[in-house]
Amino acid sequence: MVFWNGACIVHDEFKAFELEALKKEHPGAKVLVHPESPADVVALADAVGSTSAILKAAREMDATEFIVATDNGMMHKLRTLNPGKTFYEAPTAGNSATCKSCAHCPWMAMNGLADVARVLETGANAIHVDPALIPRARQPIDRMLAFTAALKNGQPTAGLVPGIGAA
Repeated sequence: MVFWNGACIVHDEFKAFELEALKKEHPGAKVLVHPESPADVVALADAVGSTSAILKAAREMDATEFIVATDNGMMHKLRTLNPGKTFYEAPTAGNSATCKSCAHCPWMAMNGLADVARVLETGANAIHVDPALIPRARQPIDRMLAFTAALKNGQPTAGLVPGIGAA
């Protein structure tokens, strides 16, 4: 039996060989990658970070072309905030890929501000976690927050996320 190890279904589908091929097509493009991507994809990045870090990198980098390896829901915002810059979706591929480029998380797409407000106001859809699991469930959240804080403060990120070197 294989258990889910907590990998994001979108970020886990990015493959270094596909990213390298796209980089050859667009040699001047900078690569923006979410840290939940595989380590060999992260190693090809010019900037690694959360959603807000990717938005910031696209705004502040002097490149005019970018390859983006994260949920494709980001593409509209990147294009809107950066007129005159071109953004390409990093392709997904591999043994478990369902398509060549569908970096879309159906579960994230279900989230909206109205739903979040309703849950906070009513307590509906509460999720109860076995107290024994809480420390393990909290680990990836703590890692992501530490990684983002280190990037924001200009500190080294090596070792903060297993399998990911310095950004």
